[in-house]
Amino acid sequence: MRKIISLVLCTLSLCTLSAAPRRVHTIGDSTMSEYKPAATPKRGWGMYLQAFFNPDSVTVNNRGKSGASTRTFYETENLWPSVRKQMRAGDYLIIQFAHNDEKCKGEDVYVENARLRAEGKDTLTDMRGTEPNTTYKAYLRTYIREAREMGVTPVLMSPICRAYFKNGMINGEGRHDLTPTTNQHSPVTNKDYVRCMREVAQEMAVPFLDMTERSRELYEHTGKDYCMANYFNCGDKTHTSAAGGMAIASLAYELINNSPELSEMRPWLVFPSKEAYTAYAQNIEENGKKAAFAAKGTPVEWKIKNEELKLKNVELVKKGYVAAGGLWPAGEIDEVANRYIEYTIAAEKKKKGLVIEHITLPVKAIGGAGMNIHINYGFGEEFTGVTTIYENTALPKNKELVVRLDQPVLVPAGQTLHLRVLPWYDSNGKPQAKKYLRLGELKVTGKRLK
Repeated sequence: MRKIISLVLCTLSLCTLSAAPRRVHTIGDSTMSEYKPAATPKRGWGMYLQAFFNPDSVTVNNRGKSGASTRTFYETENLWPSVRKQMRAGDYLIIQFAHNDEKCKGEDVYVENARLRAEGKDTLTDMRGTEPNTTYKAYLRTYIREAREMGVTPVLMSPICRAYFKNGMINGEGRHDLTPTTNQHSPVTNKDYVRCMREVAQEMAVPFLDMTERSRELYEHTGKDYCMANYFNCGDKTHTSAAGGMAIASLAYELINNSPELSEMRPWLVFPSKEAYTAYAQNIEENGKKAAFAAKGTPVEWKIKNEELKLKNVELVKKGYVAAGGLWPAGEIDEVANRYIEYTIAAEKKKKGLVIEHITLPVKAIGGAGMNIHINYGFGEEFTGVTTIYENTALPKNKELVVRLDQPVLVPAGQTLHLRVLPWYDSNGKPQAKKYLRLGELKVTGKRLK
């Protein structure tokens, strides 16, 4: 009798599991990431992918992260380890990296630093760079292997193009091919990230979706002027606008739908009408810009001075904050996840949370007009629930701005909010010295919930 009961319970459990919506997890960089519409005009294409799936069949878990490379996404506690906890057998995992893997111009940063040390030169502080034939491939294999061990189906999707036009065409760098033009066909010097991803897909029998080619076709077909005016943001040639993110998400639908290896997913796919898709995107905008709630409770206020800050790969010097080593690395276009200035605010009481209602922070770029910042918040030491609430690219030279944020943030009882300022410098191809970020006193007001 016990065996019969156990069998029935097991069968019911399996039925419940199979009835639950599958999950499609997406991991990648800022071109896929979630953004808060009140903070920035950027939109990652992953924000719109759910519109192409029947929500009763599939839930999209978009975990793209600004500034991530294959290495840093894997090694950062609140990224890949967190995604692993969310995955279950029967899910799918779409993997799309390369933009930040290219930070060392196609070389692995650890190998490059060993060379620089041997020559007695300063080493690089941006640790995202991977070499496409070696470390980039190795991390892709690791994601694939670990997903399969959990019963999850991995899918490799090549990165979207950068809008690097030359004579009406997207150039090699825009297609993530950093191969030196003097030796284009040498297998030793080939630095084509898309080719390397395709080779891993063939080697490990993984579906490969060529988003690089499809986005190239889209950009070239519409033309540079239309592309830059409609799909990108104010001259930014990497990060898409809402229209651009929507267009890329529709290409993702097309690639999935046309892949023989992903035929199981076809019954879950839907192609929304133009009106339905526009309404879906508008809902993202409206929900991202309105206040989440009106809190009732006891008013509280914090003033956090510089001596209370936590620094990670940032140095505090007389004129302000600078990247570790005193130089801002060359070629940065986005935040570096492990370089930040952090403020910490705790709810403290175990049974009562708090709502942060207003944040005020004076900021000033000293010595140059290429300073950029994101302000992100997350919870606990693992920095989970990461949200970008402010972006400025680029801060005006030697002019103080006062960042004022009026976006309510709930800090649950017993939780700690970590507010991070992540600086980087648009260096125009050369490391920059004597450029500083100065921060004033952070003022935070809110309410202790009753």
